[in-house]
Amino acid sequence: MLTKVTMKTITLATLWVLSSITMMSACQAHDMQTKAALQKVPPHEPVIIDNQDALIDAEFSLKINNIVVPYNVFSLFVLPEEVTELEIIYPQPDKRYELYENGAKVQKSQDLTWHWRAADEPGEQQLTIKSQDGDVSMTLNVFVMIPAEEVQGGRLKYYHIGPYPDESEVTDKNMYVEPNGFIEVTKANQEKRLSPHFKLKEFTSKQRSGYPKFVYLRAPLLLKLEMLRREMNMNDIPVQNMVIMSGYRTPQYNRAIGNVKFSRHVYGDAADIFVDNDGNYRMDDLNNDGAVNIGDADVMASVIAELNKRSEYKGLIGGLGIYGPKPHRGPFIHIDTRGLKARWRKP
Repeated sequence: MLTKVTMKTITLATLWVLSSITMMSACQAHDMQTKAALQKVPPHEPVIIDNQDALIDAEFSLKINNIVVPYNVFSLFVLPEEVTELEIIYPQPDKRYELYENGAKVQKSQDLTWHWRAADEPGEQQLTIKSQDGDVSMTLNVFVMIPAEEVQGGRLKYYHIGPYPDESEVTDKNMYVEPNGFIEVTKANQEKRLSPHFKLKEFTSKQRSGYPKFVYLRAPLLLKLEMLRREMNMNDIPVQNMVIMSGYRTPQYNRAIGNVKFSRHVYGDAADIFVDNDGNYRMDDLNNDGAVNIGDADVMASVIAELNKRSEYKGLIGGLGIYGPKPHRGPFIHIDTRGLKARWRKP
């Protein structure tokens, strides 16, 4: 029997699926238990979606190594010849799916699972997952990174990246992991979508330079941004435009603006953000008090605080900074996915 559901129901179901995000950095035995549990989940009834164009979710979730993605468009950051495991979970019943690389079918490792190998040279590729009727259910924009070893004298193709902290200065080597590669950003690819609502160009360092530029990003940050955006809309805090005021920063730029050496921005998992629906590049009046001040950043922070209580948010926990306005900018919040809670407030 076909069950008709509302958009909100689908959204809540997707949030439940996201509970599979555990970052799976524990041990292989735990991973095997997780797979066994997934296999025991009974098939659900097929659904009919009233407005397909408004739905940013795929009809299944995709496990990409250690994260779970529910969206119809996402990104993958890999090194040349790196092998990535892709596994469909919670598929629609009685549907078969195939993975295509630039239009060519990729052989499955097992049912609903592929071990896909990236090209041997840096660049871009596109993966699509299609159902047997030919409909595209998910698109992955793949960025094959330039290995970090190619940075010479703090520069990559004349782009100034600068030095990362010396290993002897790092107290937590699991939290502060140097980039293993960099995404090349050009005029041609800067508009590429990394997730349903965010583009590559939004995360590049603000330093002055021509093209190419280079950026390092971690996928959990994109999941956290999308989840925050969705949760705000569900709680009647309209978000048509969430601005990434600062995403990745090169160590050189981070030092130039006087920021702390171990900023999460240089490790690719942080963003300074605000809501700007009216397009004036300032935070909107989110609490409807007739003024734009730190109280509006508090509104965004309160949504993060509620998400922190949920099991599906476990793998996305990190820093939360609340900043009041200055003459040259409005209020904003900082978020990251460092793996433990850190809180600060700067009026």
